Amino acid sequence: MPYIFLEDNLKVYYEVHGNDESYPIVLIHPLGGNIMIWEEEISLILKSGKYKILAYELRGHHRSNMGNKPTFTMEDLANDLYKLLKKLQISKCTLLGHSIGGKIAAVFAKNHINMLDAIIFISGSSIPIHEDDLEDSAAIEIALKNGMAAVADYERKKSFSKEEAFQSERNWNRFKQIFSKTSVEGFIASRNALRTMPKNINHYLKNSNCKLFGIVGSKDEVFLNLKKIMKQEIPQFKLKVIDGEGHWLILHNPVELDKAIEESLGEINEVS
Repeated sequence: MPYIFLEDNLKVYYEVHGNDESYPIVLIHPLGGNIMIWEEEISLILKSGKYKILAYELRGHHRSNMGNKPTFTMEDLANDLYKLLKKLQISKCTLLGHSIGGKIAAVFAKNHINMLDAIIFISGSSIPIHEDDLEDSAAIEIALKNGMAAVADYERKKSFSKEEAFQSERNWNRFKQIFSKTSVEGFIASRNALRTMPKNINHYLKNSNCKLFGIVGSKDEVFLNLKKIMKQEIPQFKLKVIDGEGHWLILHNPVELDKAIEESLGEINEVS
């Protein structure tokens, strides 16, 4: 299996799809996700023959371990990505990040903007999430006591009335299958890492030549509001709102999501 081995016995799993000479698109999954969640998007992006895809799994998610340290920060996660890109000799790329994946992309941009042509934020943002929207001690208690499958059940019950992805048994079973592969330690550490998100990233993005795109569901209130702030603070940020969708539109409505991704990719200059 392809891994990059880092300090403190950390190993990060990754996959490369497509022609190695093509322009790289890097996929960064959400908290509780893994490469499996990108199945539709990998097929879509490879179909044009223009791109190769690098997809990897965050610390504590599926095939990536936690190493020796029980905690990490958003800067640590962005640095993992930097080391992976250096290993694979990728000097310029586009990042496509979902939820925490978009936040990792933003932190990476703060530190290495010269390596990016564009960022596509799916249900994610460059702005810290308010503490009131982060706090959910019940999910952590359930994880510690009963494991990740129980957390998935909890998330479904909590979000069922407003998250259409969880109302379909097919989508729900896929979510639970993916989510349950996250380690309890990785889940808790990732939630805590969100509190370490820098507050000044829009300053770096606003003053860069990096193309910026946002895709969000109209029912994803937290990230819709954060993306509206991004739009106000970053003139070149282009926002696409998908009506009637929530945070997990990647599961519930991949057709509309993929249309939005295609539109964004169409505006990105391919630079090798």
